[in-house]
Amino acid sequence: MRITEIAATPTAEQRERALAFVAGVETTTGRPQLSDHLRIDLGRDSGDAHGGPLLVTMHDDDRLIAFAQLSGANDAWVLETVVDPALDDDIAVRDDIADTAVDAHRRRRDDAVVWWLDDPSAHDHEVAARLGLAVWRELYEMRRPLPHPQQADVATRSFRPGIDDEAWLGINNRAFASHGEQGGWTLDTLRSRFDEPWFDPDGFRIFDDETGTPVAFCWTKLHTDGSPVVGEIYVIAVDPSAHGRGLGKQLTLAGLDSISDRGVTVANLYVDAGNTAAVGLYERLGFTIHRRRVAFAPPEHGTA
Repeated sequence: MRITEIAATPTAEQRERALAFVAGVETTTGRPQLSDHLRIDLGRDSGDAHGGPLLVTMHDDDRLIAFAQLSGANDAWVLETVVDPALDDDIAVRDDIADTAVDAHRRRRDDAVVWWLDDPSAHDHEVAARLGLAVWRELYEMRRPLPHPQQADVATRSFRPGIDDEAWLGINNRAFASHGEQGGWTLDTLRSRFDEPWFDPDGFRIFDDETGTPVAFCWTKLHTDGSPVVGEIYVIAVDPSAHGRGLGKQLTLAGLDSISDRGVTVANLYVDAGNTAAVGLYERLGFTIHRRRVAFAPPEHGTA
């Protein structure tokens, strides 16, 4: 018998079971199932300023077969779903728990819901419309093989936790001032990543200008739980004061050098589909589109 449960304040056991389920699905599919923000929110012991995640789980007898998670972000609550791919009715199950999660959220709060889906089908667009959501943002996951034939022409150094934190935060938030998610980081957001098993300060490349001031960075992470291992350009930015110097390309190459130097042969990154300048740069560097991630939000939520 299938049972659906709603947990506005998930217990540690519920969180651990959901995370173990995510890991199993990722092993089966070879694809990430939760964004960093939701994964971290699910894994922490206490809730964030938004009160922690809302979790909707579906069990078949005692076996977890699907869940939906809603976690607070800067100006909305982000919804993602994870479903056992072996189910015959996996799409129907996903739709059901997403609908339940959105309904439970709207009974508690007025904040907008943003639902992220990979490579959405026409059916997904219909379900989103039924929930009052329309396409808001689109991301490309782009990939290319390594090593890259070019190398960076600029010298970079490793990030220094506890020393570079404030300077990095300033660059990041100025560079992403109009970005609803990446531009709203705090020191707590940054430092929460230091505790992640993938964090490596040597893969977090910093470029200092002639005065020794950090003005650009390329933060990389390795996804080691799949095959092949994939090295991601996780976040990359140039301070607006240093625009026009070609640092975007150079820091991308520095990140690829860092990934390649660790023996990884595939690189990926995520970029807003509407950022034609960045997409063009990555295409010139040999990246191609691997998948699309689309965010559905209420029409009144505005632009990204």
